[in-house]
Amino acid sequence: MRVFIASSGKEGILNIYKELASGVATILARNDYKLVYGGGDTGMMGTTYMTYKYEGKKVKGFYDITDATVAERLELDAVDVSPNTFERTKRLYDHADLIVILPGGVGTLAELYSVIVEKQTKNDINKRIILFNYNKYFDNILYHFKDMLDERFITEDTLQMFDIITNLNDFEEYINKINKEEE
Repeated sequence: MRVFIASSGKEGILNIYKELASGVATILARNDYKLVYGGGDTGMMGTTYMTYKYEGKKVKGFYDITDATVAERLELDAVDVSPNTFERTKRLYDHADLIVILPGGVGTLAELYSVIVEKQTKNDINKRIILFNYNKYFDNILYHFKDMLDERFITEDTLQMFDIITNLNDFEEYINKINKEEE
Protein backbone atom coordinates (compact mmCIF):
# COMPACT_ATOMS: atom_id res chain seq x y z
CA MET A 1 0.00 0.00 0.00
CA ARG A 2 1.05 3.58 -0.65
CA VAL A 3 0.29 6.63 1.46
CA PHE A 4 0.28 10.36 0.84
CA ILE A 5 0.72 12.35 4.07
CA ALA A 6 -0.15 16.04 3.77
CA SER A 7 1.20 18.43 6.39
CA SER A 8 3.28 21.55 6.83
CA GLY A 9 6.86 21.94 5.71
CA LYS A 10 7.34 25.21 7.56
CA GLU A 11 10.20 25.57 10.00
CA GLY A 12 9.45 26.55 13.58
CA ILE A 13 6.36 24.37 13.97
CA LEU A 14 5.56 23.33 17.53
CA ASN A 15 7.22 20.05 18.52
CA ILE A 16 3.86 18.42 19.30
CA TYR A 17 3.06 18.52 15.59
CA LYS A 18 6.45 17.15 14.56
CA GLU A 19 5.94 14.34 17.09
CA LEU A 20 2.54 13.66 15.54
CA ALA A 21 4.10 13.49 12.06
CA SER A 22 6.78 11.11 13.34
CA GLY A 23 4.20 8.92 15.08
CA VAL A 24 1.99 8.70 12.00
CA ALA A 25 4.97 7.96 9.74
CA THR A 26 6.31 5.31 12.13
CA ILE A 27 2.97 3.47 12.25
CA LEU A 28 2.64 3.56 8.47
CA ALA A 29 6.25 2.60 7.74
CA ARG A 30 6.10 -0.32 10.17
CA ASN A 31 2.96 -1.48 8.39
CA ASP A 32 4.83 -1.45 5.05
CA TYR A 33 3.15 1.58 3.52
CA LYS A 34 5.31 3.20 0.86
CA LEU A 35 5.42 6.99 1.04
CA VAL A 36 4.37 9.13 -1.92
CA TYR A 37 5.93 12.37 -0.84
CA GLY A 38 5.40 15.97 -1.85
CA GLY A 39 7.55 17.81 0.65
CA GLY A 40 11.02 18.95 1.58
CA ASP A 41 13.33 18.42 4.51
CA THR A 42 11.82 20.85 7.05
CA GLY A 43 8.82 21.02 9.36
CA MET A 44 6.39 18.15 9.70
CA MET A 45 7.08 17.05 6.14
CA GLY A 46 10.79 16.77 6.87
CA THR A 47 9.99 14.77 10.00
CA THR A 48 7.80 12.42 7.96
CA TYR A 49 10.55 11.93 5.39
CA MET A 50 13.27 11.36 8.02
CA THR A 51 11.08 8.84 9.88
CA TYR A 52 10.52 6.87 6.68
CA LYS A 53 14.24 6.88 5.87
CA TYR A 54 15.07 5.83 9.45
CA GLU A 55 12.64 2.92 9.08
CA GLY A 56 14.36 1.93 5.81
CA LYS A 57 11.25 2.39 3.66
CA LYS A 58 10.76 3.61 0.11
CA VAL A 59 9.91 7.23 -0.65
CA LYS A 60 8.81 8.52 -4.07
CA GLY A 61 8.91 12.30 -4.43
CA PHE A 62 6.31 14.34 -6.29
CA TYR A 63 7.18 17.95 -7.10
CA ASP A 64 6.04 20.72 -9.35
CA ILE A 65 8.57 22.30 -11.68
CA THR A 66 9.11 25.30 -9.38
CA ASP A 67 10.30 23.20 -6.43
CA ALA A 68 11.89 20.24 -8.20
CA THR A 69 15.32 21.20 -6.85
CA VAL A 70 14.11 20.17 -3.39
CA ALA A 71 14.35 16.56 -4.55
CA GLU A 72 18.10 17.01 -5.05
CA ARG A 73 18.56 17.40 -1.26
CA LEU A 74 16.70 14.18 -0.47
CA GLU A 75 17.44 10.51 -0.94
CA LEU A 76 14.38 9.51 -2.93
CA ASP A 77 13.75 6.18 -4.60
CA ALA A 78 12.02 7.89 -7.53
CA VAL A 79 10.96 11.41 -8.52
CA ASP A 80 7.96 12.65 -10.51
CA VAL A 81 7.92 16.29 -11.66
CA SER A 82 4.65 17.99 -12.64
CA PRO A 83 4.15 21.22 -14.57
CA ASN A 84 2.18 22.83 -11.69
CA THR A 85 0.92 22.36 -8.14
CA PHE A 86 -2.54 21.21 -9.23
CA GLU A 87 -1.11 18.39 -11.34
CA ARG A 88 1.30 17.48 -8.52
CA THR A 89 -1.57 17.05 -6.05
CA LYS A 90 -3.53 15.01 -8.59
CA ARG A 91 -0.54 12.69 -9.07
CA LEU A 92 -0.07 12.35 -5.31
CA TYR A 93 -3.76 11.41 -5.08
CA ASP A 94 -3.55 8.93 -7.97
CA HIS A 95 -0.48 7.17 -6.57
CA ALA A 96 -1.78 6.78 -3.02
CA ASP A 97 -4.08 4.13 -1.61
CA LEU A 98 -4.46 6.11 1.60
CA ILE A 99 -4.30 9.86 2.20
CA VAL A 100 -3.61 11.31 5.65
CA ILE A 101 -4.15 15.02 6.19
CA LEU A 102 -2.24 16.29 9.23
CA PRO A 103 -2.39 19.85 10.57
CA GLY A 104 -0.81 22.40 8.27
CA GLY A 105 -1.17 25.71 6.49
CA VAL A 106 -2.71 26.91 3.26
CA GLY A 107 -0.95 24.28 1.13
CA THR A 108 -2.24 21.49 3.36
CA LEU A 109 -5.77 22.89 3.20
CA ALA A 110 -5.52 23.11 -0.59
CA GLU A 111 -4.49 19.45 -0.65
CA LEU A 112 -7.39 18.53 1.66
CA TYR A 113 -9.97 20.17 -0.58
CA SER A 114 -8.28 18.88 -3.75
CA VAL A 115 -8.28 15.25 -2.65
CA ILE A 116 -11.92 15.48 -1.56
CA VAL A 117 -12.90 16.93 -4.94
CA GLU A 118 -10.79 14.32 -6.76
CA LYS A 119 -12.42 11.49 -4.81
CA GLN A 120 -15.85 12.96 -5.45
CA THR A 121 -15.22 13.50 -9.17
CA LYS A 122 -13.84 10.00 -9.68
CA ASN A 123 -16.44 8.41 -7.39
CA ASP A 124 -13.47 6.62 -5.88
CA ILE A 125 -15.03 4.54 -3.09
CA ASN A 126 -11.80 2.63 -2.40
CA LYS A 127 -9.60 5.66 -1.74
CA ARG A 128 -9.43 6.39 1.99
CA ILE A 129 -8.86 9.89 3.31
CA ILE A 130 -8.11 10.54 6.97
CA LEU A 131 -8.44 14.01 8.44
CA PHE A 132 -6.24 13.92 11.55
CA ASN A 133 -7.98 16.40 13.85
CA TYR A 134 -5.16 16.40 16.38
CA ASN A 135 -5.47 18.89 19.22
CA LYS A 136 -8.81 19.99 17.63
CA TYR A 137 -6.78 21.64 14.86
CA PHE A 138 -9.43 21.12 12.17
CA ASP A 139 -12.51 21.95 14.30
CA ASN A 140 -13.13 25.21 12.42
CA ILE A 141 -12.86 23.42 9.07
CA LEU A 142 -15.31 20.78 10.29
CA TYR A 143 -17.70 23.54 11.41
CA HIS A 144 -17.33 25.06 7.95
CA PHE A 145 -18.29 21.71 6.37
CA LYS A 146 -21.35 21.63 8.65
CA ASP A 147 -22.26 25.16 7.53
CA MET A 148 -21.88 24.14 3.88
CA LEU A 149 -24.15 21.17 4.57
CA ASP A 150 -26.73 23.32 6.40
CA GLU A 151 -26.75 25.83 3.53
CA ARG A 152 -27.03 22.93 1.01
CA PHE A 153 -23.76 23.64 -0.77
CA ILE A 154 -22.72 20.04 -0.11
CA THR A 155 -24.54 16.83 0.74
CA GLU A 156 -23.96 14.34 3.51
CA ASP A 157 -22.06 12.24 0.93
CA THR A 158 -19.27 14.82 0.94
CA LEU A 159 -18.82 14.39 4.68
CA GLN A 160 -18.59 10.61 4.20
CA MET A 161 -15.54 11.00 1.93
CA PHE A 162 -13.12 11.23 4.83
CA ASP A 163 -12.70 9.74 8.28
CA ILE A 164 -11.75 11.79 11.30
CA ILE A 165 -9.03 10.59 13.66
CA THR A 166 -7.89 12.53 16.74
CA ASN A 167 -5.04 10.52 18.28
CA LEU A 168 -2.28 8.04 17.46
CA ASN A 169 -3.94 5.10 19.23
CA ASP A 170 -7.09 5.44 17.12
CA PHE A 171 -4.93 5.92 14.04
CA GLU A 172 -3.05 2.68 14.69
CA GLU A 173 -6.34 0.81 15.20
CA TYR A 174 -7.62 2.27 11.91
CA ILE A 175 -4.49 1.09 10.07
CA ASN A 176 -4.80 -2.37 11.63
CA LYS A 177 -8.42 -2.52 10.47
CA ILE A 178 -7.39 -1.60 6.91
CA ASN A 179 -4.67 -4.26 6.95
CA LYS A 180 -7.17 -6.95 8.04
CA GLU A 181 -9.56 -5.92 5.28
CA GLU A 182 -6.73 -6.21 2.73
CA GLU A 183 -5.81 -9.77 3.78
